[in-house]
Amino acid sequence: MEKTKVKDHYEYWYFENQLEFFECLDEMLEDGYEITDSIHLCVELTKEGQRVLLSYIAVPEVNENIKETLHAMDEDYKKVYPNYEACMLNTISSIRKSFGGEAEYTTDFHMDEILKEKSYKNVIIMLLDGLGENILESHLNQDSFLKMHHEYTNTAIYPSTTAASTTATICGKSPIRTAWLGWNNYFKEIKRNIILFTGVDYYTNERTSFSAYEALPYKPFYEDLGVNGSIHQPNFSKKKYPFKKVLKRSLKALKRKKKNIQYVYDTNPDHLLHENGCCHKVIQDKLVEMDQELQWYAKKLPKDTLLIISADHGHIDVEPIRLYACKTLQKMLKRPPSNDSRCITFCVLDEYKKEFPIVFEQLFGYAFEIYSSGDAIHKGFFGAKEDIPCSRSYDFLADYVAVAKNKYYFNYEGPANFDFKSHHAGITAEEMLVPVIVFRK
Repeated sequence: MEKTKVKDHYEYWYFENQLEFFECLDEMLEDGYEITDSIHLCVELTKEGQRVLLSYIAVPEVNENIKETLHAMDEDYKKVYPNYEACMLNTISSIRKSFGGEAEYTTDFHMDEILKEKSYKNVIIMLLDGLGENILESHLNQDSFLKMHHEYTNTAIYPSTTAASTTATICGKSPIRTAWLGWNNYFKEIKRNIILFTGVDYYTNERTSFSAYEALPYKPFYEDLGVNGSIHQPNFSKKKYPFKKVLKRSLKALKRKKKNIQYVYDTNPDHLLHENGCCHKVIQDKLVEMDQELQWYAKKLPKDTLLIISADHGHIDVEPIRLYACKTLQKMLKRPPSNDSRCITFCVLDEYKKEFPIVFEQLFGYAFEIYSSGDAIHKGFFGAKEDIPCSRSYDFLADYVAVAKNKYYFNYEGPANFDFKSHHAGITAEEMLVPVIVFRK
């Protein structure tokens, strides 16, 4: 820690280590200091006329204008809130309507016009994990297959994260209706935070016999349409599963004498983005490779096929906040946080229900918006306002929901957790804007 006297009775304390920052914060609050201001991710504490500004944000110069210096470091990110009239659920409603089914949401007027062009025998929805508008724009040339067939832009289903968005796409229902709301959630019957896709305990990494698929069942959106429906994605038990193999399986499953609807998914470029960040050349190399494979796939598709390519979410380069070390907030919780690193839920002890959002705002208001779970539902974060929430959704969202609005994410697991280079589940344009790429044959 470095201490600098700024002026009489005012000091600036800088910590290179966040753990030391939170430890000092906890000790000072225990000692009777009160939070009187917050700037960026820094906290001003006051006791008996003595003021101290605690910081883990490096600044070029410390002087009596330190607050102005910190404010000048604030970054403005465009926020994009969920729009359940312009997302994949609306695209699916258009498809259902064109195949004679009931549209559960407002239809996508762009897709309505495309589907009027001809009667398609085959419709394929393909999600490329993490391929937000910013990633597509940054890494592919204008003459690439994906860019040449780019038609319009939608918002991601929220939370802008894989477990929520892919499940919503498969079943055609919003996360609030299915309770598939994020990466992990607390199941009260076993008193564990379970990773929904795997059944593994999020905090201990122990395998359990619990299945989220059984606890939160859903059916494919095409099940009642009288079509040959199928799902094609990697074998997740294998570390490497080529994208082209997924595409070959998709082609093989198209039945000549039947109408076909498919959901096709691949994990790229998401995991490479997490490991390398949004601008690394490895992302471009992978997308160029995938683009070439998609050109091959498009040529192999039978006539009267509509291929719709989009993404579950985009990505943004991030920095961690080590929430697990913040005892000031941890002591207010009934159980550890849940859901996702940039859309995080808190179950709060009764005696702290009013205090919690105030303290959270003081510590992390620069990086996150905090809502009561009821307000978050009412504002339409997790589904259309007319959607009736699944009872499990109330359990999972608990008391408060924090939504990331700039580059920070919460590491709430512990020191052994991987430090992500880029992430998602927040409400920045980078995460929330996804392309709609359409190929007609």
